[in-house]
Amino acid sequence: MNLSRVIAAIALLIITMAIIAFAVMNPGERVLIHLGWRTYTNVPMILALFVAFVIGIVLTLIYSLYYFVDLGLRVRKLKSENKTLEKELLAIRSLPLEDSSDEPGPEAGKEVAP
Repeated sequence: MNLSRVIAAIALLIITMAIIAFAVMNPGERVLIHLGWRTYTNVPMILALFVAFVIGIVLTLIYSLYYFVDLGLRVRKLKSENKTLEKELLAIRSLPLEDSSDEPGPEAGKEVAP
C-alpha cells in the first residue's frame, strides 16, 4: 500500500471524527443564513457546515478537472514538439560534413614529399 494513501486515509478519518464530535457537541445549535437574495432562519449548524463542505468539494473537483485537462493538453503539445525536434536533430546528424578550403585541415602543416 502506498504511503500517501495511508496518510490520506488517516487524514480523512481524523476529519470525519472531528465532524462527528462537532455535531454531537452542538446538537441544538441553529443559525441564520443570509445569501443576499434569500434568508434562511433556524437552520441546524451542522447542516449549514455540511452544505458548505459539499460546495467546497464540488468547486475543488471542477478546478482539479480543469487543471488536469490543461496539464494533459500541455503534455501532449510538448510531446509533439519533442518529436519534431528529435526528427530535426536526426536530419541534422545525417547531413554530410562539409570540408571548407579556407580552414587548414590536419594535413596543412606537413610538406608533401616528392
